Amino acid sequence: MKLVTGGAGYLGSHLAKELLSKGEKVRIYDLKKTKYVPEEAEFTQGDMRDYESVRSSVEGVDTVFHLAFVQSHSKMDEYASRDINIGGTENFLKASVEAGVSRFVYTSTIEIYGTRPPYPCSEDAPKDNPVGWYGEQKLEAENLVWRYYKERGLLSSALRMPTICGPGYYNHRGMLQLMDRIIDGRLLPMIGRGDIYGDFVYYKDVLQGYILCAEKEEAVGEPFNISCEKSATHYELAKAMIDAVGSKSKIIHISPAIVRILLPVLGGLKIIDLPKYQYDYLFNHNVYAIDKAKRLLGYTPTKSASESAAKLIKGYIADREFVKKRSQNY
Repeated sequence: MKLVTGGAGYLGSHLAKELLSKGEKVRIYDLKKTKYVPEEAEFTQGDMRDYESVRSSVEGVDTVFHLAFVQSHSKMDEYASRDINIGGTENFLKASVEAGVSRFVYTSTIEIYGTRPPYPCSEDAPKDNPVGWYGEQKLEAENLVWRYYKERGLLSSALRMPTICGPGYYNHRGMLQLMDRIIDGRLLPMIGRGDIYGDFVYYKDVLQGYILCAEKEEAVGEPFNISCEKSATHYELAKAMIDAVGSKSKIIHISPAIVRILLPVLGGLKIIDLPKYQYDYLFNHNVYAIDKAKRLLGYTPTKSASESAAKLIKGYIADREFVKKRSQNY
């Protein structure tokens, strides 16, 4: 039996479906059921701060895929989210040890590297300035995972991903705003020449990473960047999305100096939905080395960053109104 925490969410539901397609028995643990939960999966409703419900959910489970986490664009404040994210993660780690779970796969993020990571960024890059409370809590929870691995013998691994592109994406309202502009054919402002490089990763490539981490002995005790085969500039990413939907949007180039002045104003007026601590993503390369995942796991991504971006906007169009509503209510 495989347990997917947060399995009613965007990525968790895709992982549950992928495991089911491979003939696995799947149990989903989440706060509430959504339309994305596959009928073939067993569903357990619970709050991961409740240890008894967590303990019950891991009974008979050999692998825990831990995705449940309050996301960075939640309306919940960081103090309330910490009780869920850190306390809940430790509950699952403790219960997994007690239940004799064979493997624990944790969902981390590239945000633990900060907004100005090395170029390209490997797994041993500094983590002394994670992005906002979300990056801080992801790093704290990941460190808990390593503690349970070293001190309690729980065989664990962690995946660190950039923007994950697939049907049902809703986590980042700023990205939804960008795609809305493209779909509606409006002007698309771009910083400078758009020559900053970034990574997007296709959701099916991420699912491959999860399954490899659960199966490979080489994954035990290791973190892995799970990203695309080829990075793209901001211009290439925008152009890929424009072309994917046949948009009439025109890209206009704006001086980086002017953008730095305008960002706080536009943020204050709620014209853009991007936290201040994420502004530097717009001005710095964010490219993540996957050599380690290729070497130890045999990870073979199928999509480039540009191809992933095209898939993202196509998936958004297919379920646009539901996704927008879900994002606004999150």
